[in-house]
Amino acid sequence: MKITGLGFLRRRKRVVRRTEERDSRIPQPVPFDPDWIRYCPQRPFPSYRHVPGTTPHPINDVHGHSYGLNEEAHEHIPPAEAWRENEDYLYGVDLYNFAFWWEAHEAWEGLWQIAEDEYRLFLQGLIQISASLIKFHSRQLRPLRSLSTAGRDKVRRVRTNLGNPTMYMGINLNEFLTCHDAFFAPFFADTVSKRTYSRPTVKPLIRLAI
Repeated sequence: MKITGLGFLRRRKRVVRRTEERDSRIPQPVPFDPDWIRYCPQRPFPSYRHVPGTTPHPINDVHGHSYGLNEEAHEHIPPAEAWRENEDYLYGVDLYNFAFWWEAHEAWEGLWQIAEDEYRLFLQGLIQISASLIKFHSRQLRPLRSLSTAGRDKVRRVRTNLGNPTMYMGINLNEFLTCHDAFFAPFFADTVSKRTYSRPTVKPLIRLAI
């Protein structure tokens, strides 16, 4: 069937309207604890928290908060010995704790690309957990489940591979896993409702032993 110019414009307006309505239903993420300690306060936060499909892509969109910024090469710093000097790692933790989950993913991914062994596995676990919180915010249950499970499993593997240490990269692994297991557990129940999303049992935050 031939579509007239007017019909096409009407259809396009309906698509735009549905997109705007969809976007308006997904507000900016809110930190679980806005008063949480910062570990890299010298780096300012981005101007907004990116939610894919809702806000401008931070890097690719001309309106993105990091558009046109030159990406600096990440310095290779030994993970366990000098994590306090690893500014990219600390900034990723800050981004994560203050609900910049997409941005935390990006900060850690730069380190992950040059990391090795358990350090690489650990960073991948954090990246997947951070991505799962974006899905939590967007109410996307299946990827929330898959990403949170994959991420926590990797952190557990790191703990096992290193001989079950309590601390790694400044994080008490036992406390981290207990906290995040408790947070994600309700989303694996037979029934997940809006109330499940609005009433988290714990705050899935990262505390460093500074």
